Amino acid sequence: MHASLVRHCRTHRRHATAALGQGIPCMMMMSTSATQIPPPSPRSGIFNTNFDVTQPKHQERMERWKWVLDLLGYYNEDARISSNSALLYHSCVNQAAHPSFYRALDLPTDFRAQQALLMVHVWIVHRRLISTKSSGKNDPGKVLQEALFDRLWDDTTFRIRHQNVSELTVNKHLGEVQQRCFSQCVAFDQHFNAAGSKTVLNDAISRHVLNVEPNVKPRQAALLASYVLRELKSIQKASTEDLESGAISWGLPLDAGQRTDAVATDDDYDADLIGQKYGDWRSALDIRGKKYFWNLTTRMSAWEKPTKAGQ
Repeated sequence: MHASLVRHCRTHRRHATAALGQGIPCMMMMSTSATQIPPPSPRSGIFNTNFDVTQPKHQERMERWKWVLDLLGYYNEDARISSNSALLYHSCVNQAAHPSFYRALDLPTDFRAQQALLMVHVWIVHRRLISTKSSGKNDPGKVLQEALFDRLWDDTTFRIRHQNVSELTVNKHLGEVQQRCFSQCVAFDQHFNAAGSKTVLNDAISRHVLNVEPNVKPRQAALLASYVLRELKSIQKASTEDLESGAISWGLPLDAGQRTDAVATDDDYDADLIGQKYGDWRSALDIRGKKYFWNLTTRMSAWEKPTKAGQ
């Protein structure tokens, strides 16, 4: 894993700036699995429009243009792997973007904390993928894992741009974030190297997620450690098909479901996490790092955050 991650770090630092002129293939817009890939931001994409996919006339339009996507190679093997890894990655994004993590762990909703919690979930999936045994020449787990990290670094680039940094410094910031992510993965891997030591896992969580020295926040570290161990066990039951469709049965994120009061609801609405769910809407970033919101049913996208009443 370590060599693979380093290789992907170097590749994406080299191409991060070039990616500004690229978008996600439109074939990814029509995912039918539980996890969906965000549609383009308003007034972007190959169709240069924003329409309700539940309407028959728009479904017909997508079908009519399918031959163009075929011609452009959007349905070949590379595109299939890219689409599958995007579904898997967004499953991690969606689970990590739950405000209850931040309440339970006493974390700010800043860039560092969001990236660290996202990496927790990517690492959990990574551990499942490297456990896949293949008798053939190509290891599907390894292929999907490498593509998953491609999606991670693409999205991390967008998240860095969302911080309003100079485009000339994006590669520099990406390299720094990749190094932190690499260190976090190595620290979490030590849990297995130490025969499943909970102390090692707690210490890794303290340093890389809670951003404190071990034993400063023992309750929060133990809470997240229990969650991680639970999810590591649960994801082993996921089939390759589940992973490729992003259909991971994540458990409740820490205190989710325990607080149903209006204060918790207001806290959720005000959190503004990337990938956060607001009723039937989610937030996302375009390649410029600009946040937008999209409807999970119609797949319409909008720049304005949905109102509390409209969720």
